[in-house]
Amino acid sequence: MKKLNGSTIIELLISLMIVGLVVTAVASASTYSIKNTGEARFRQTAATLAQEAIEKSRNEKARLGFASFGSAVGSRTYCFDTIPASFDATPPMPSQGTCGTGETISLAGSEFTREVAFTTTPTIVTVEVNVSWSDSGNIRNVQLIQEFYQASQNY
Repeated sequence: MKKLNGSTIIELLISLMIVGLVVTAVASASTYSIKNTGEARFRQTAATLAQEAIEKSRNEKARLGFASFGSAVGSRTYCFDTIPASFDATPPMPSQGTCGTGETISLAGSEFTREVAFTTTPTIVTVEVNVSWSDSGNIRNVQLIQEFYQASQNY
């Protein structure tokens, strides 16, 4: 009897299944890695936008002094689609309230909204910055909070 040295159909199917599983695993890992890289880029961009608003608030508090800074910002929420040149100029601040249509910042391939809420008391001004964006239909958010105290208090 003669021995055949070829592959049988079953051996071919098994090897195709193994190759298919390996390719699927590699593709899945690549997709996961790309998704995480994109999300990290968006989160870093949002953190930078939030920090920019905190730094501008810090500079304005130093420039105006605590009392004038608190009077200029009040206890309100603003949409900072751009950072104002100063907090006591005319008009004093960007639009009050939450960000509406067209009040976005286009960066890193996404649209970000930056809302800054000031809460002013006689001794503390709290700045809460929320930067949000849509990622695959889900709303993501980065929030930074900074409290400014009167210089005479020991905090």
